[in-house]
Amino acid sequence: MGIKKGFKILGIILGVIVIAIACFVGYGYYMFSASLIPENEPFEHASHYIDPETALLNEGFHVCNENYIAQYYNTPELPYPNGKNGFRNYINLAYVNDNYSDSGYLNIRFIINCEGEAGRFVIHENNLDLEPHTFSEDLKNQLFKLTSEAKGWKPIFLYEEARDSYMYVSYRIEHGEITEIIP
Repeated sequence: MGIKKGFKILGIILGVIVIAIACFVGYGYYMFSASLIPENEPFEHASHYIDPETALLNEGFHVCNENYIAQYYNTPELPYPNGKNGFRNYINLAYVNDNYSDSGYLNIRFIINCEGEAGRFVIHENNLDLEPHTFSEDLKNQLFKLTSEAKGWKPIFLYEEARDSYMYVSYRIEHGEITEIIP
């Protein structure tokens, strides 16, 4: 009778362990797949949200799912046209420093839709200490035009489906020269 009781206790312990593992795996699956995708409302209160009413070049631009716009860093490859080096070369060849004396960061945020089109642009300007700063209109317009007219942005793929994503390009400028393009 002692052996039967031992097997019974061992069976109960193994059953509890199996149930605990199944619950842990199920919870992990839920947290990393289903719970992070909003179903009914856009991210209107998140810091990366771009208001379509105030964004530049929004007319005629559409997103595939207004309720779920991911971040560009959700995939291992950056969505630049022709890769980051190709984009950097495009900017460096086309950009003309017209005796600008500006220094700081010119940040251009936008959305790349699931078809690889860019739209809903927002421009932020900061000095090198990341304080608000205003760049010359010509410099700002030139970099905005180059960024917005770049062709070949790549949509990100999540769950084997092309998705809309937020993207930004930050130009570090020192005395009118582009010294770095981030990210």
